[in-house]
Amino acid sequence: MIKFLKSIAFTTLMVSGFALAASAQTADSNKVAKREHRKEAHQKLAAILTPQQQEKLKANRQQHKQAMVAFRSTLTTEQKAIAKDKSLSQKERRAKLAATFTDSQKKTLADNRVARKASRQAFVASLNADQKAKMKELFKDRKGHAGARHHKAQKA
Repeated sequence: MIKFLKSIAFTTLMVSGFALAASAQTADSNKVAKREHRKEAHQKLAAILTPQQQEKLKANRQQHKQAMVAFRSTLTTEQKAIAKDKSLSQKERRAKLAATFTDSQKKTLADNRVARKASRQAFVASLNADQKAKMKELFKDRKGHAGARHHKAQKA
């Protein structure tokens, strides 16, 4: 009887181990799938844009990245701890972190937001009608993306 219970316990342990390994593999494969999807989208976008537009887009991304790095450097130790607190949901972390921002940090975020909007508008203005139609087709499946929802809310 004891041998039987040990074999059941061992089997249960093995099954749970395999399940854990399978879920880890699934998470890794999801990351790979997302990376491949993103790479494919970038390639499709590159096929639509002229080399000058691609360079402008790359420069815009670099500017936004530098602005975010500069903003993060202004965060206090307490703010960084809030940002890394995994016991809170992402929404709760954002709200808690936003409540601790200084006036200068809020101004920096607002300035960054204005700069992103202006660079996006300038980029869209550089597109011809055919490129705009192709981009609309390329991004039509992104309805679940926060940026797409935000963009639709601005148009309405």
